[in-house]
Amino acid sequence: MGIVGKIVCKTIGAAGISAVLYDAVSRSKVQSKRTSQMFEADFFEKVYADTRTLSTESPLSSAMQKKVANMRMNNPLVSIAGKTKGSISGFFNSLGDNLVPAATASLALAGKGFWSKLGAWGTAGYGLFVIAREGFGLSKKSPID
Repeated sequence: MGIVGKIVCKTIGAAGISAVLYDAVSRSKVQSKRTSQMFEADFFEKVYADTRTLSTESPLSSAMQKKVANMRMNNPLVSIAGKTKGSISGFFNSLGDNLVPAATASLALAGKGFWSKLGAWGTAGYGLFVIAREGFGLSKKSPID
């Protein structure tokens, strides 16, 4: 394989890996926000439910319970835990969904000779398939039907 062929294969591989990682990071951001909001909503619901019940009618217990509830509501660790979990799950879910282009692009990037060509052709073929399916709607079932 000539130098031009190697450059083309490596370029296609780099473009494929870049597209897969871009998709994974973008989905990670969206999932991070969604999971963080879900974590906070569940946590705040539990804290609110705890503040609505007292074992005795004590003004001191009530005041203490409100202070503790305020402290729990302003806890940044809940948001951080939700964002972290969402970010990791979104990233790996996207990588799992894009397993074929990630594999073919890696083969084009890391392979030599025949394997590099096979990976480049696989990546290009998968890219054309995605353009035809998602862009033009070929072989895609319409939600209207």
